[in-house]
Amino acid sequence: MVLIVVLYALLASTFILAKKSLAYASPCFLIGFRMTLAGLFLFGYHYFCTRRLKLPAPADRWLFTKVTLFHIYIAFVFEFWAMQYLTALKTTMIYAITPFVAALLSYFLLGERLTIFKTAGIIIGCLGLAPVLLAVSTGREALMEFGSISLPEVVLLVAVISSCYAWFLVKELMQKGYNLGFINGVAMFGGGILSLLTACLFESMSHPVVAWGPFLGWVLALIVVANLMVYNLYGFLLNRYSMTLMTVAGFLTPTFGALFEWLFMDGVITWHYAVSLVLVTLGLIVFCWDDLKRARP
Repeated sequence: MVLIVVLYALLASTFILAKKSLAYASPCFLIGFRMTLAGLFLFGYHYFCTRRLKLPAPADRWLFTKVTLFHIYIAFVFEFWAMQYLTALKTTMIYAITPFVAALLSYFLLGERLTIFKTAGIIIGCLGLAPVLLAVSTGREALMEFGSISLPEVVLLVAVISSCYAWFLVKELMQKGYNLGFINGVAMFGGGILSLLTACLFESMSHPVVAWGPFLGWVLALIVVANLMVYNLYGFLLNRYSMTLMTVAGFLTPTFGALFEWLFMDGVITWHYAVSLVLVTLGLIVFCWDDLKRARP
């Protein structure tokens, strides 16, 4: 159980690391640099373990293209663009609804049935974002607000949906026999190249990084924590604990997010975040209620 706490603490820390990295580089260049480097590392690791590195089969290349777009390019470029205007805490809170988005996509894409508890959990969890989304914005976020919900919040929600949808594509490729590390390597490298091309078109490439020393330090920390530690630890824990427990424990991410925001970003934790955290946690519990009942001895 301690490792589950460690996992979600590490996951929450990635949003802080991302905010720190964004202070030294533009978002598309940052994603391009990070993902290209991480993709090359995964290719190297895959080759070291298997002693071979094959290309995707021609019939599966369109599926790999979609994974590259939705799993890396759209999900991360949209997220990091939005994070320029949002706090790390608000970002973690919005990402906490990932299980609900995945369930809705399963309903529409796979025809999976939604029980009363799952439907109620989705409604409670999504309504739990209301206090945060309707809170009065300040700083750069307020400059891009239309009504009560800001453009960065909408863009971040699109990133969450894209990320969730991508896992359906990843699962399909795994069922075809592809290794998860190889899939991520292709997606990260391809998404990184697309992000660098986007940076060339829309960002200033004469000075894409303000200070290379701190930038490299924060990006390498982000790669180690997010791409290596969280990825491997999550896979390890899924083999030891049920998906239900892992989903319910997801409330720890915004909890640690609030703590890290206060400790490292001088953030002010208002009542909006506390109410949202309680409602999202309640939504997760109700969402998994059927599974929790079956798990009782």
